[in-house]
Amino acid sequence: MDTTTLATLAAATAAALASQSDMSDYLWLLVVGFIIAFILAFSVGANDVANSFGTAVGSGVVTLRQACILATIFETVGSVLLGAKVSETIRQGIIDVRMYNGSEHVLMAGSISAMCGSAVWQLAASFLKLPISGTHCIVGATIGFSMVARGHQGVKWMELLRIVASWFLSPILSGIMSGILFYFVRIFILNKSNPVPNGLRALPVFYAITMGINLFSIMFTGAPLLGFDRVPWWGTLCLSLGCAIITALVVWFVVCPRLKKKIERETAPAPFETPLMEKNSSKPPAEHPQSPSDLHLQNSSAESQKVAFKLGGSEEADLNSDIEAKDLDISNGLNGSVGHMTITDPHSGRSHTIHKDSGLYKDLLHKLHKAKVGDCIGDSDTEERPLRRNNSYTSYTMAIYGIQGDPKYKDVDTGFQRRPRVDSHSSYNSAMTSGSTVPDGSVTQEADENVVVEEDKLEIDQPAVSLLFQFLQILTACFGSFAHGGNDVSNAIGPLVALWLLYESGSVVSNAPTPIWLLLYGGVGICAGLWVWGRRVIQTMGKDLTPITPSSGFSIELASAVTVVVASNIGLPVSTTHCKVGSVVAVGWLRSRKSVDWRLFRNIFIAWFVTVPISGLLSAAIMALFIYVIL
Repeated sequence: MDTTTLATLAAATAAALASQSDMSDYLWLLVVGFIIAFILAFSVGANDVANSFGTAVGSGVVTLRQACILATIFETVGSVLLGAKVSETIRQGIIDVRMYNGSEHVLMAGSISAMCGSAVWQLAASFLKLPISGTHCIVGATIGFSMVARGHQGVKWMELLRIVASWFLSPILSGIMSGILFYFVRIFILNKSNPVPNGLRALPVFYAITMGINLFSIMFTGAPLLGFDRVPWWGTLCLSLGCAIITALVVWFVVCPRLKKKIERETAPAPFETPLMEKNSSKPPAEHPQSPSDLHLQNSSAESQKVAFKLGGSEEADLNSDIEAKDLDISNGLNGSVGHMTITDPHSGRSHTIHKDSGLYKDLLHKLHKAKVGDCIGDSDTEERPLRRNNSYTSYTMAIYGIQGDPKYKDVDTGFQRRPRVDSHSSYNSAMTSGSTVPDGSVTQEADENVVVEEDKLEIDQPAVSLLFQFLQILTACFGSFAHGGNDVSNAIGPLVALWLLYESGSVVSNAPTPIWLLLYGGVGICAGLWVWGRRVIQTMGKDLTPITPSSGFSIELASAVTVVVASNIGLPVSTTHCKVGSVVAVGWLRSRKSVDWRLFRNIFIAWFVTVPISGLLSAAIMALFIYVIL
């Protein structure tokens, strides 16, 4: 008996040493894999992290810098604490790895091919500002290399069908959940003449639901490092409910009284007004528009702070930042009875219509007051900021304020033409054309009996409502970032873990635990991608799809989190990215049917559709290079 045992151990040891000797010839594959894995983690951070903080940045609750700091902390901690199941997620989820017994180096090359294909497509999507699913990327890339190495055998096609189903299930389910939640928020809080009492009563419930859902989703993953894998499901449920009840009590007895005092203090001096509106309301509206030459003389004599605007390839023009107080009646533009404003392009003689329902009107005025136009594009500590002509916020703002885009242009024909009404997005996006100028004198308001006043107005949160939902949205975003770090680190590090365990054990089937330092390596790469390139997709999620307020942002965050947790645990295939986009579009459509950029949503859906094929083709091409040229 003992002799047999010793012989077995000796044989196993000899086989392990032989395999280790064989795998040492492929050390270069491991080194290349580490480099590609960091690039893949970078691409995940640039694209996927916008799921967590895109809406918070878009609603103005946090700045881009603050979002990056919070995401860095929670993504890294989440990847280390919750990512322990990563070695099983990608390695054995979509293909049968046992087909590679005896040819482990082929599986190592396949892991590198999968990481390359996924990274290239995610970087391309980030460049195009399109949010896509990192999980779908790596799954498509895994199928791609497996088709080249072993054909269609071993591919779990049902998993692919589940992914196709998630393209439709995720946005629809999450959109319905978000729409229902926002509908109740609007009925019971936003539409009240004084939303504060109902808002304070609802806060404990909102905080309890947020805390309970997010704790349950984190604990239910069964992270071994935190011991959650030893807690039964009913224990997880009880702990989550207990924490939710404690949170509700703390909010009701501690947070609500302090928040009520803060709201009374901050809204008492000038409720529902900005200093910009107060300053302008004291001056009567100009009866006659000024000529561009008069405006130029007034601006040149002023000595206050100046902002530099740069339209495309045109030269910079120094314009007085006090232009808004001279001849434009902002309060009338916001609250008046006119149906639209007409802006005439002096070069082409065409006029462009800006309607009252344009969703960014008040938001733009607030941003201009806070940061002298610069807050829309970056830090507010510089005096001169180049604004891109193709930026819709920039074009719309300059159109409202009558800022000239070409300083050389002097003589302007102030006549205007009547133009048929178009939707709000096309109206403000077409307000500025290439090389055009919009002098202050040509900004007029026009109302006549033939124009139908648009009834579908975009709702703007009152200051008190914003204060109610601000921290709640930040809390939800932080929880989402924490969970994202644990779940989506598998997209970047899963193939690398397979590569590392293959090299260490020499076997395609390994039950060794995932090294913590590998998870940390992936978390660092994700954070690097967020800081360097994350703002592109954040702008799409938080601003370009539809304007977002703290109340709508909270509805989006909470409902999408609930959808992911419920659908995942009942076996429905969903994607976090798709859920968030569906929620953003649904809530934006409820707030105003004109405020959603449907063309952008169409482009995002097309990107979802081609993610699996493109990443698979890229991975297959690299794998073919490995098999027929390198190996």
